[in-house]
Amino acid sequence: MKTARVVIGNSKHDVSPLLFGLFLEDINFSCDGGLNSNLVENYSFGGEYAEKSYNMMRTMMTKKAPKIFSERLRYWQIERGTIHSMEGAPGRSNWFAQVNSLGKCILRNNGFNGHGSHSNACAMNIVQGHTYNFSCYLRNLSFEGTISIWIEDQQGNKLTSASSLSYSNQWKQEKTEVQALKNAYGRLVISFDGVGKIDIDCVVFSDTEVWGKDDPKWSQTHLRIDMVEALRDLKPTFLRFPGGCIVEGLCDGNEYDWKDTIGNLIDRKEKLNLWSAGVKDKGYTQSYQVGFYEYFLLCEDLNMEPLPTLWAGLNCQFRSNDHLETNSVDFKKRVVQSYLDLIEFANGDPATNEWAKIRAEMGHPKPFNMKLIGIGNENHGEDFLEKFGAIKAEIDAKYPGMTCILPSGAFPDGKPFDLAWEAARKKFRNVNVDEHFYKPHDWFYQQVNRYDHYERNTAKVFVGEYAANFVISSVKANVFTTALAEAAFLTGVERNSDVVAMTCYAPLFCFSSDRQWKHNLIDFNPKTVVKSTNYFVQQMYGQHQGTRVVAYEGQLPKNIYLSVTETADKYILKLVNAVASKKEIEDVTVIVQVKAQDGPVVGTILQSDDLNAANSIGYDSLPNYAVQPKPYHASIKNHEISIMAPKQSFIVVELNK
Repeated sequence: MKTARVVIGNSKHDVSPLLFGLFLEDINFSCDGGLNSNLVENYSFGGEYAEKSYNMMRTMMTKKAPKIFSERLRYWQIERGTIHSMEGAPGRSNWFAQVNSLGKCILRNNGFNGHGSHSNACAMNIVQGHTYNFSCYLRNLSFEGTISIWIEDQQGNKLTSASSLSYSNQWKQEKTEVQALKNAYGRLVISFDGVGKIDIDCVVFSDTEVWGKDDPKWSQTHLRIDMVEALRDLKPTFLRFPGGCIVEGLCDGNEYDWKDTIGNLIDRKEKLNLWSAGVKDKGYTQSYQVGFYEYFLLCEDLNMEPLPTLWAGLNCQFRSNDHLETNSVDFKKRVVQSYLDLIEFANGDPATNEWAKIRAEMGHPKPFNMKLIGIGNENHGEDFLEKFGAIKAEIDAKYPGMTCILPSGAFPDGKPFDLAWEAARKKFRNVNVDEHFYKPHDWFYQQVNRYDHYERNTAKVFVGEYAANFVISSVKANVFTTALAEAAFLTGVERNSDVVAMTCYAPLFCFSSDRQWKHNLIDFNPKTVVKSTNYFVQQMYGQHQGTRVVAYEGQLPKNIYLSVTETADKYILKLVNAVASKKEIEDVTVIVQVKAQDGPVVGTILQSDDLNAANSIGYDSLPNYAVQPKPYHASIKNHEISIMAPKQSFIVVELNK
């Protein structure tokens, strides 16, 4: 066993107050099928889908977007009746369904099952004893009979009580509730017992145990509790939303328009999700039930700074050549004005601004006090920098003090990266430069000192997407070796948090059985979540954060990484015993001399003898935890603490001054 000694010195600089945050994109069914409490897929009969030959690699090579078409009735099944898609719905979404019952008509919806290995399976998680809300808009034309709803399992057995619905000859939202009878996955049944035609739209079925329950500001969509609690427990400081590549879109018209995502659900317009490329039947629509208003509410509830990111006039540069000319009327109207209107939606006075008025009408008269805004995602090149400058100039003129985020492309080096940093240092010194890197785990060890020599008196760094997983790596995603590499890398980030202002792992959520991205922080199935080994690294950093970085002296052995921060009454030590090859695996004791109170210390350790260990979950199973944090015990004697770090471990201890 090796032994090393370090001496804790004086504080060096502040820790960035926004150092560890979150990045949320609707990929892997993160929002629709995940966070969104509504369990009904294609709930408003307005789904947009890509042709089934849509292949992401082919699109990136040809820069030609797939055909986008509407299949308004997808994921609905009908018996003893007919169903037709109709135009002229009660809201802006414009589409609804017309049911013609021939006697005992049954309309079914399985919910979000991922459309892969469980494409025909029931996906609505029903919990015995829970109450579930149902609502929809109905307009009767000629139907005579009764309408009722319930949940059944794959064999047709009822999982909930049944409840009837009223209807009239005018569009009206009808509501009811049912009681769960047992635990199982089920599907929605809407029964039309009678003959005739009736119109239906905006179908919502949700557990009443949801995030935002009984809070009037959550006036539209609610969120799934366990998924929000998993975010809360990371103690994040900001949320970047809504992406990601979906911000830019596949082609002109597919970019994310935040104005389509606010207001009443009936007024929100759906759009093809470009991540449908990774879905077997290409069935992935952004319903926008979780929209910008809900993102802002989530930030408020979890005490996170909101960081919305908007389209900058270029569609995804890896998939398309579509872009607007910077000096065009279209650019000023569709792009620049969109940024200005969003700032008013978030921060404006409802008495004087139309967008702020919508916010107030939704249930939040007070401003969200937004201070950060992202201009584009992974955009790069001279044309983009011109667009960035034009947008930023308008924001600076009208809203001084707003911090803009400047993308540097998709890679942590190369010409686009250098061009962005050159612009930041010469023209945009008050921005945060967004660096992205998905690299093998050994790259992260090599980059521990990446920020030691960055220029201090200029733009700051925002590590906006990163993970120790490479797309073509032989190492499996989210195994312990990747978490350990990230823990080591973050010691360098924390140590340099005078220049690194913000970081967030990506992606955040993933439907466990049908993923579009290899690695993710949290997997979920319809009933529960599993936290990856990488999640626990983020949690240990987020929950144990000092306000000042502290210097230390001493020689650490190879593969040992240390970061020290402090608060007014504590020192916080983060120690990683990593491994570059199996020949170098051994336990290490680090003796730390520190002006702290003598006595026992209880910290946290994340350790595994198996570098390939991973936490997992199936489509219909409980989590399997191979690696998770455990208490770590040590003691201080004569102002020294001996931290015995087992091989392949990450340890956090807090010492009282």
